[in-house]
Order: sequence, then C-alpha cells, then structure tokens
Amino acid sequence: MSDFLGKLQDGGFTLFIIKGGKPIFSSKMEGMGPLLEAINTVEPSKLHGSIVVDKMVGKAAALLICLFKAQEVHTHIMSLRATKVLDKYDVKYAFEKVVPELLNKFGTDICPFEKAIIATDDLEEGFKRLTSEAKRISALKKAIV
Repeated sequence: MSDFLGKLQDGGFTLFIIKGGKPIFSSKMEGMGPLLEAINTVEPSKLHGSIVVDKMVGKAAALLICLFKAQEVHTHIMSLRATKVLDKYDVKYAFEKVVPELLNKFGTDICPFEKAIIATDDLEEGFKRLTSEAKRISALKKAIV
C-alpha cells in the first residue's frame, strides 16, 4: 500500500487531493459527490497538477480527474475503463487492484455514474452527464425519505 493510500485509510477519508505536499480538499462522503464538489469549490489552478487519492476510481472519476488535469491518481480499486481514460490524457496512476467494472452498491449492475458516461471520453461532456446524474440520484434519495 502506498503512503498516500495509508493516509486515506488512516484518516477515514474516501478522497483527498494534495498539491505541493499540502491537502487542498478532502472528504469522507461516498460516491461521485466529493470529486464534483472539489471541481465546483476549489480554484481550478489549485487542482491542476494535483495528486488525487481516492478509494475507488472508475471511468467516471477518471474523466473528472482528467478534466482538472491532475498529475497523478492513487487508489485501492480502479476499473479497466479508468486506466484507458487516464492513459489517453497522460495522467499517472497507481492502484492495488484492477477490476473490469465498478458496480452499484448492491453489486447487481454497473455503477449508475459509470453508465452515464460509458459512451463518451470527452471531458466536458462527461462532466455534464455526471452532474446531471448526481442531481437525478439526489432527487431520488429525497423522494424516498
């Protein structure tokens, strides 16, 4: 396990982003919310060239990470589709385990965020689709409660 992943686990985080050795964003929330929040709240120049340490990275997360031009990514679990996106946009990565697909939390189907972007490698289009999917899922959760 890399030092970065050890810090992720020790702190109970699901995501943290560092630049110049200093944390610029962290979260303990699950899902795509933390990466979307980072994009919407952290100054883009701070995200550019950063190191992203995330619990899991699928194609959806990879598109967002490439959108803000991170330098590298460290994760416990990465999907094959994520490796292809990161390779395409020249982002370095390290993982403990690679899987064919990231599944939903029930393990019954592909993650809904992965489904939302399965047919695109375009960063801006991916961001729009993921933002839309996050809003849809949030509305469903509110309707259930």
